Parts: sequence; structure tokens; C-alpha cells
Amino acid sequence: MKLTEFPGLYEVRQFFPDRSISSIEEAVKGALESAGLGALLKGGDKVAITAGSRGIKNIDRILKTVVEFISSRSCHPFILSAMGSHGGGTVQGQLEILANLGITPERTGAPVLAPDHSRPVPGEGGLTFHVSKLAFEFDKIIVVNRIKPHTSFHGPAESGLQKMVAIGLGGPEGASKIHGHGVEALPSIIPAAAAAVLKHLPVAMGLAILEDSHENTMAIEAVMPGDFTSRELQLLEEARLVMPGIPFDSLDVLVVDEMGKNYSGTGMDTNVIGRLKIQGVPEPVRPKIKRIVVLNLSPRCGGNGYGVGLADFTTRRLVDNINHEAMYLNAMTSTFVMRAMIPMIYPDDMSAIRAAVKSLGGVNPGAVRMVRIKNTLNLEKMLVSESLAEEALKSGRMQISEKLKPMAFDESNNLMPF
Repeated sequence: MKLTEFPGLYEVRQFFPDRSISSIEEAVKGALESAGLGALLKGGDKVAITAGSRGIKNIDRILKTVVEFISSRSCHPFILSAMGSHGGGTVQGQLEILANLGITPERTGAPVLAPDHSRPVPGEGGLTFHVSKLAFEFDKIIVVNRIKPHTSFHGPAESGLQKMVAIGLGGPEGASKIHGHGVEALPSIIPAAAAAVLKHLPVAMGLAILEDSHENTMAIEAVMPGDFTSRELQLLEEARLVMPGIPFDSLDVLVVDEMGKNYSGTGMDTNVIGRLKIQGVPEPVRPKIKRIVVLNLSPRCGGNGYGVGLADFTTRRLVDNINHEAMYLNAMTSTFVMRAMIPMIYPDDMSAIRAAVKSLGGVNPGAVRMVRIKNTLNLEKMLVSESLAEEALKSGRMQISEKLKPMAFDESNNLMPF
């Protein structure tokens, strides 16, 4: 296939309202003060503030402000890793992921700790859950997490405060135990696990973060432990309403420049790409994407290529950057092993995209419905093929450039950035 046989692409911008708050620090302080955190703390308390492995906008500033608030009450703040099996389940691996997210002692003003062992706690109905032993060493714990739809299941508690308590603080063993119940059980087992853990840990409150379609912080709210269940459900619905996506119901080829756990727990957000790859679970109705090509792995995810199996084609450089031990641990913990399977590997971007187009079975490249995105988190700007231009214009919420441009590759046959 000649270079000119690739479809030409238009640059498209989606219009999302900017709901970002004016001051991160003031929002955090206001939330903590209104919830009465100061009255809950006693001088000299050791206070843990949880930090997960997700790429949350402004998370370093949010954590730093919480640290300063706690320090101002003559207490001793610590950042506590709460990421289940991520980071390979090791102390060093967890600390490296947090550092890549800007969560360091220098940036937050507090020591950063990662657990390596857990202990069992009893739940209802004879169930047993696991919690980081390190979590029991604190007088108070503040659970911090973003609320958003999950990439593997839907229910009353998806990605948020309860999941951070149930799985994040459980470490590798706790996460494995919960995922071992099967994906069908997650909507009920996560709230049950969170309720059990909250009975045994001194959780003072949660700090819920909502992000708008631009990935900007749009709300920060303190939630008391007794309200985790009811309030998180309401916040989840708010998050779902502003979640961005690909503005087409069907595509022939989706090209994803970069995947990684800093963008989504599955490397590529399943809500965006319309694929779950979970045995026994039906695939989403839309979007329907025939071929997915993923080109590179983010350097910020510690080599964890979990989610690469959601694609059909990939590149040698992505595969060479995978830490297979970390990826396999993630897959075994979640039990969703298909997501760790390696797609067809090609030496460079050009050959991988060429293979995806060829696999469509003789479709004229000029008619291919193709979209190229940077990652599944940043969707305001994308490139779309000529065959999608009319749909983009009719939508009324997209602006399309006037000039159709050929796909541009560098001397290594890899795509030029856009």
C-alpha cells in the first residue's frame, strides 16, 4: 500500500463546556472546613491520605492542600498508596507510579508510603476481605479519589471512594480476593467490602473529585463515611453526564497514539472504545469499531500494558516497553486475562495502520471511516477521515478544519504528533 493510499484526515475539535473551578486550593480547603475535619483531628494524630494509580488532574495540588490543612492542626500527614495490585504489587513499583503522577514528598509536603502486606477483616455473610496492614497504623484516614464510570462494570459504586476503600487499600491480595468473585459480582461486592473495611479502619472522611470533559477539576466535595453509598451514586451520575467520547457510532479503524494506566485503568477507556474483552460479558452496543490500532505505551504507567489486548494491532516499540510481570499481575488480579493478550505486532506505525486497513477486506482507503486520537482521556481534538466529515459537520458540536491533510510519518515510519 502506498502512502497516498491512506485516507486523508481532517482535524476536528469537539465542543465541551468548561466547568473547571477557579481555585483548586480554595475548593479543597472549603470542602474540608465545611465537613468539620478540623474538629475530627486531635493534635499529634497520624493521618493517612490515600493516593491511587489513576491520572487525576491536579492530584498533586489537591493532596498538598490536604497535607497543609492537616499540618495546620498540629497533626502528622502521610500519603498512603492505595492501588490494589498496580505497581507490580511491590513497594518500589507503587512509589514509582505515584512519582510519575507527581505524588512525591517534595510536591506534596508529606512522606509517601506504600504497603506490602495486608490482613483479613470479616464482612457480612461470612465473607472475608483484606486491608493493608499499614492502614491500621494511622489515627485517621482520608480517602481521596475521582468519581467516574468504571471500565469493566456498571453499578452503584464504580470508580470512586468505595472502590478505593475496598480494592485500593486491599493491596494485591485484597484486590485479587474481590476480583475473584467475578465481574458480575463487582457491583454488589465492592459496596459490601467497603462497608466491612470502614468498620475496621479510622476513616474520617472521603474527598470526592469530579472532572469535566476537558479533564479539568470541576468539583471537590467532602463526603462522610456514612454517606459514601448514597452520595457516591449521585456523583457518579454527574460524572457520567460530562464524560467525553468518540462522536461516531461506528468506525472502521481507530488509531490510538498512546495507552496507559495514567489514562484509564484499562490502558484505553472501554467506555470510549466500546470494548470490554471480558469472557461471558456482552460487548457494548456502541461505538462499534472494527479495528483498533494502539501505537505506544505511556512512560508514566511503569510498563504496565494492561489493556493492550483491547486492540487488534500494535507496534514493536509498545510491546518492547511492556513490563510483562506487572501486566500479568494486573490481569490475574482482575481475572480479565484477555486484556493482557498481545495483538498483531508490526515494526512501526505505518505498517500497523496499513495492516488494519488491509484487514477490512478490500475497502477503498478513501472510504475508510477512521479516527485518530492521542489517548482515550483527551478527546477534545482528534483527526477524522474524509468519509466522516459530513457527519462531523451535521452534529453541530464539532468544528472541522478546512484542509484535508495526508497522514504524516517521520523517517522511522512513525506518525508525526498532532
